Amino acid sequence: MRVIIVLLLLITSFTSHGYSVGSQLETVSNGQHGRPLKVRIFYPSADAGVPTLQGANAVFSGFSAIEHAHPAHGRFPLIVLSHGSGGNNTSLAWLAVPLAARGAIVIAASHPGSTTGDSRPQTDLTLQIRDLSQLISHYLQAPAWRPYIDRNNVGAIGHSKGGYSVLALAGAQVTRESLTRYCQQMPQMPDCQFYQRGGVQREQTDNARLAASYRDTRVKWVVALDPGMSYAFTPASLQSISVPLRVIAAGYYIRATGDMTLGAERLPLPVTVLKDAGHYDFLPLCQPTAQKILAGEEEGEAFICETPAAERELIHRQTIAAVGALMQRVTHSGGK
Repeated sequence: MRVIIVLLLLITSFTSHGYSVGSQLETVSNGQHGRPLKVRIFYPSADAGVPTLQGANAVFSGFSAIEHAHPAHGRFPLIVLSHGSGGNNTSLAWLAVPLAARGAIVIAASHPGSTTGDSRPQTDLTLQIRDLSQLISHYLQAPAWRPYIDRNNVGAIGHSKGGYSVLALAGAQVTRESLTRYCQQMPQMPDCQFYQRGGVQREQTDNARLAASYRDTRVKWVVALDPGMSYAFTPASLQSISVPLRVIAAGYYIRATGDMTLGAERLPLPVTVLKDAGHYDFLPLCQPTAQKILAGEEEGEAFICETPAAERELIHRQTIAAVGALMQRVTHSGGK
């Protein structure tokens, strides 16, 4: 009972809004790789304008924010968000908006080769990680945003492939050998199936690039939402992680696969398991006709929206509370 009361208090306190939320869209070039990143920025504002609905489509509900609002005065944490395969810069807007309302500058990019309408198994796994570091560099230096950012409080949050990517920023590593072994032993796993369908030969992967450390020392804390590749991380790299971190694991992948998970709950890291959550419940709330639309897709993806809206909204609120708890702990401990 005490745990439930504490969680409810966290949900209530963290989702209360202290600022208006502004939003902007811009394109940032990852100069090293020539990748144009379409970035959505969510940020605290003191403007009293009327929020407008943004980012909605036939499948997912959008979010409300004030377009091109003036940033609030002060210095705020910088948080980079990282979507999963097939996602985009609005996939975690349900999390970005309350974070911005509580006083954080949140940036989310659509990662080419892994985004909506352009999700290819052949895409280099490490590109998304490197995009995140490039975004941090860009916004810490950007004249329009540098005055508002607390460069000593940079965090990263990602879902699925994005969860793998933010764990890599914390120091987690995958090797060609560990990835190949994982998919040989567990070929039924969704990430292994994704690469198999694309004809990717894992044993031919550039191991020097894949197994390199992508630890970004500017990142002071990390939250991974049901991360992919959980079985492929090397134990030594997980043991080396020293930044405050929280893995939020789903209780199952999709209902049709029973109790199969992506393995996040077994990681030797601080883990919170949301037993009633599926892997796709970290996506936005779905539109009323979303399941019908998704069922008509080539691969039949109605399972993405199989959770009733009220249940998914509760999962979102629990996640927001868990993120808020970690942020508060980091702030009170000075990032340690």
